[in-house]
Amino acid sequence: MILEKVVIAIAIFVSYFFQTSVDFFALGSIKPDFLLILTVYFALYRGSFSALWIGFFGGLLQDVNLGGYTNLIKQDLQFYVGTSALAKTIVGFVAGKVSRDINKEATSLIVIVVFLACFVKGVIMFFTVAIFHSSAHASSLITIVLPEALFTAILSIVWFRLLRWAFPTVEKSVSGPQGIIRRIGQ
Repeated sequence: MILEKVVIAIAIFVSYFFQTSVDFFALGSIKPDFLLILTVYFALYRGSFSALWIGFFGGLLQDVNLGGYTNLIKQDLQFYVGTSALAKTIVGFVAGKVSRDINKEATSLIVIVVFLACFVKGVIMFFTVAIFHSSAHASSLITIVLPEALFTAILSIVWFRLLRWAFPTVEKSVSGPQGIIRRIGQ
């Protein structure tokens, strides 16, 4: 149990490192959101509670260290600590709730889920910035959020395979009478 938490913490830091430090994955100014891919992975295979915490801590790590986002209109650095944490927490929780209806073996569905999760994360961050800081511009939804969501969805194919290797796809155990019946039948 403790070893699994340590491995998850390492996965958060590795995802964070790839997201912020390695420009190999950047396509111009667009970088994929590896922390969101990790959050969606845990939402699909471990449920909403695991994804909620991974999204929160990954987003908080990103917010605390980066802290600022470049405003393309004003060309300055503005600080919005908590926006990624809030957005990734919400997206992880919702993705975990809808994970029961998703075929986790279909790569195309996973790409669609990651695209939608990344787009929703961007929209949540946009509205959070607009509400609390009033410096968000609608053009950033098309110029930043949409390309990032598409790029993240494409890279999620490879990242999900690596995560399946690191974290076997054992879903949450079923509790209650159904879980007991399944265990007896095995």
